Amino acid sequence: MVFVTLFTRLKNVHLLKDVGMIPYLLHTGHGVNSTIVSFKNEDEYPYLDKEVKGLKLRFIKKRWKYNIIPAAMYVWNNAPQIDVLNVYHLNLMSFVCLFIYKLRKRPDGLGYLKLDMDKNGLKRLYKLGPVGMVKRMTMRLADLVSVETTLLCDKLKKKYKDKIIYIPNGFYAEGKTPNRNFSKQNIILTVGNLGTWPKATDNLLKAFAGIAEGNDYKLMLVGSVAEEFKPFIDEFMKKHPELKDRIEFTGEITDKDELTEIYRRSKIFALPSRSESFGIVLLEAAANGNFIVTTKGVPAGSDINNDGKFGFVVPVDDVPALSGALFRLINSKADWNIRAAEIADYTYYNFRWEPIVSKLYEEIKIRRGNEQS
Repeated sequence: MVFVTLFTRLKNVHLLKDVGMIPYLLHTGHGVNSTIVSFKNEDEYPYLDKEVKGLKLRFIKKRWKYNIIPAAMYVWNNAPQIDVLNVYHLNLMSFVCLFIYKLRKRPDGLGYLKLDMDKNGLKRLYKLGPVGMVKRMTMRLADLVSVETTLLCDKLKKKYKDKIIYIPNGFYAEGKTPNRNFSKQNIILTVGNLGTWPKATDNLLKAFAGIAEGNDYKLMLVGSVAEEFKPFIDEFMKKHPELKDRIEFTGEITDKDELTEIYRRSKIFALPSRSESFGIVLLEAAANGNFIVTTKGVPAGSDINNDGKFGFVVPVDDVPALSGALFRLINSKADWNIRAAEIADYTYYNFRWEPIVSKLYEEIKIRRGNEQS
């Protein structure tokens, strides 16, 4: 089976996300001939040397002002040799490439659209006008469409039926069993692009200030800080000088071992986002035994926290509710290390990339008439 992921914005970091892990594990686990096709957006892709060794990249050249033209030409020239064409997102690029593929593919060729959709994306799908029309036409052109959360999967199935399947994002684990050796500390953690509007870091700081008295919990914020957010931080710290030694902005951490160690020491992971398509950091945190606190703007929250067993989902921009969830957790009498092991087990068996990709592989075989690779 020849599986091609067309993703023109590929950077090295994408190789450890769905864009890279799906074709990589189709190749290593199921013998699929996988290739990612993209423009060369970075000088080097070091993850190819170890983490996804054996995954093929093919770079196409930017010959025109509009990126869609070389991508469309690649599909036109290669469609008859591609068994599965995988594109991402409901946009004009996906529409054009799936349209051309449908014209040129073999009878058993499969157009696979991975949505990476948030709640706002669902609304835009049904919007009147040319933008919504292109999105709906793209849905019709795809032979198989996957969405990352059960919430959006259920909504999409009402219109698009069996064309829609639930394929969550995952995490890669080297071991054959989950790691259950934890030594948790009184740390609330968040990871992301801090201070941007979608991440709602301001709400997390306010919520922490509301529950900080009477305990020794620390708030650790990992990630780059948006320039426009720095005045807010300065003003916040002037208002709450007593929290100076309990709030740490670490900056961006690119060393995966270092970041994993922080996850493993933390008890609570908070993602107060106003909007997320999935929130891959939730999986990284849960895989390392963190209790999850997030918002209704993160549709994967209920999937990852096992419908409330391992976390709380609060309304967007509701600081009192966010404070309340954190307060309940820090005053919990549960054994945090036992709880962490339970969370890690659930995440390992439900969100590892290997079984997720195996499920996708079986779906592809069914859609192509059970043809073996």
